[in-house]
Amino acid sequence: MSDLDDIRDILGVPMYHGARTDWEAVSQALGACVPGDFRELVDAFGPGMIGNDTVLLQPYATDEDYDQVLIHEERMRGLESIWEDETHSLPEFRTKPTVFDEPGVRPVLWAYSSLGLYLYWLAEPDVDPDSWQILVEQARGCDWEFHPGTATSFLLRLLRGQEPSKYLDYLRHREQHFFTPAQ
Repeated sequence: MSDLDDIRDILGVPMYHGARTDWEAVSQALGACVPGDFRELVDAFGPGMIGNDTVLLQPYATDEDYDQVLIHEERMRGLESIWEDETHSLPEFRTKPTVFDEPGVRPVLWAYSSLGLYLYWLAEPDVDPDSWQILVEQARGCDWEFHPGTATSFLLRLLRGQEPSKYLDYLRHREQHFFTPAQ
């Protein structure tokens, strides 16, 4: 079985019958190619909520709470503002990971949680998008976790309790193992 099939089994995700996503347009809007596993995930599941809190985004979702492009743009403006304010702070008080000081390297949002968590890819030029790392940002404390693997492999490891995460550990609990499609 694939990671996608395993996630579907764990969460009990129904078949998605919504419109297919124009991934070329999305790549243009986000300024980055979207990894293939995420395309498959969104095309198979659509937008929705994993457990009680984790929102799986879809580009241009009809419900703005699930619109990847809209929320990504809002979050990037927020990060830019935070990081700009920090340029006048002592280095030990800056929250921007140094990897984002490298030319062309930036976060690309693909999920979030109302607990103040954001899930990104670490988009790096000249690196295959299917090889990008996963980042988890805890917005209130501006703390970042870096994880290997694709979005689907990361989600599956979280659901199975096989991925240590200070912030997303709750996804291993069976009571979080359901998916609510966006309306």
